Amino acid sequence: MQDARKPRILVANDDGVGSANMHALAGALSPFGEVFVFAPKTEQSGISHAFTVRRGLHVEKIPCADGYSVFSMDGTPADCVKFALGHYAAHGLSTEGGGPGTFDVCFSGVNVGENSGVSSLYSGTVAGAREAALWGVPGIALSLRGTGDALLQTAIDFAVKAVKDGWFRQIPAGVFWNVNFPKATAESFKGFKATKMALGMFTDHYSHEGGMWQLDGDKLWDKQPVDSDDYLLDQGFATITPHRIDQTDEKGLEVINEMLAGGACG
Repeated sequence: MQDARKPRILVANDDGVGSANMHALAGALSPFGEVFVFAPKTEQSGISHAFTVRRGLHVEKIPCADGYSVFSMDGTPADCVKFALGHYAAHGLSTEGGGPGTFDVCFSGVNVGENSGVSSLYSGTVAGAREAALWGVPGIALSLRGTGDALLQTAIDFAVKAVKDGWFRQIPAGVFWNVNFPKATAESFKGFKATKMALGMFTDHYSHEGGMWQLDGDKLWDKQPVDSDDYLLDQGFATITPHRIDQTDEKGLEVINEMLAGGACG
């Protein structure tokens, strides 16, 4: 028999607790579940999966009258999700009237800027979804290419549908989804594609000004495989890329075992 209660939804990001995109997402999800926002006090873009261990974390509940709870943390996106799942789910939910338990799904975003391809390795937004997967909770990262908000509502509608139709329950343990939306209008948007992660690196270069080195660069979008997230995102599609926590290279494991069997390490 299916659980009749509304799902508990965790929302995080790396743009900070004041992000209008994140609050629009949380507000849209609140009619369909118990929504709890845990977000960094300040922007944490590009911080990847860093977390805090050498100092304490300040957690502050922020007043919110929009049907969901908001907590600000002076840490990283991974800190926020780790605290919410590792501590608050067991000890704090009861104070909100829900009783101890866990979250059913975690959304991270909606980020300003794409996180496809190798960007996903550097992204604090993607790290939020990855941290959820580490705790056995389905994670979905949502990002918009560029700074415009033309497809913000499309991203929010996707998240709502993922909850209403139970899509998040189809995410296997140890897997999370990285979802990116293109730089497009509602009219030119081409729909969704399931994609592989592109591996093309940035065209990194540094300029030297005022005694400082400044990083710049972009991606060679059209040089990526045609079934990859970078390529299809650049063509106007939203991309859904499943990522795995287990990064073991099975073929490499075979090679190492053959080396060991042959006495390579003495």
